[in-house]
Amino acid sequence: MDDYPLAWNLSYKSKGQQWRGLFQYSKFEKDLELGGKVLELGSGDGNSASQILKLSEKIICLDIAVSSFRTLPMKELAMPKIVGDARMLPLKAGGFSTVICRHVLTHVRHDDSLLILKEVRRILAKNGTALIEVFTPDDMRYGKGKMIEPDTFLRQENLIWRFYTMGELKDLVEKAGLKIKKEDILAREVRHDGVEYQRESLVVIAGPGLQ
Repeated sequence: MDDYPLAWNLSYKSKGQQWRGLFQYSKFEKDLELGGKVLELGSGDGNSASQILKLSEKIICLDIAVSSFRTLPMKELAMPKIVGDARMLPLKAGGFSTVICRHVLTHVRHDDSLLILKEVRRILAKNGTALIEVFTPDDMRYGKGKMIEPDTFLRQENLIWRFYTMGELKDLVEKAGLKIKKEDILAREVRHDGVEYQRESLVVIAGPGLQ
């Protein structure tokens, strides 16, 4: 099952654009090093990249699913796009001032989360920053599908969804050689068919440690 991330290729091919809503980048803008090259890891259908473009023109998008680059708004965004595996990035060390890693760790098995964060650490410049976001067990999506690992579920289209506590996330980030600069919990309620549901994610801003 080492090639499980490729399930996203079939998902984008069949569904096209999947993600809506806005991320509050303005809330974290002062904590990020946006003056240099910016990498969005797991850029998907471009929903997030289109927002980052308002803050930095030096953005590169990377996703393992080549079909994601054919979705809207991604194919309308004029920026470099790279097909690559977050576990072994085809990028040189120290080349990026900021790495955006929103929900990449949400969709990986336990053994791969640390590999990805070590790659983030490797490609960050000396004074670079990474924004890492994951869902918590209090999010409305938790528990849907078949549990295959603790707090990790296999759902439709063979997509993996993993949920983290802040302690688990911080431990992984620090083991990867990153130093945490800021942490936050983003929570809000959404309504579907008259029923309220909780959405909750964790955000960590980190930079290269002393290792």
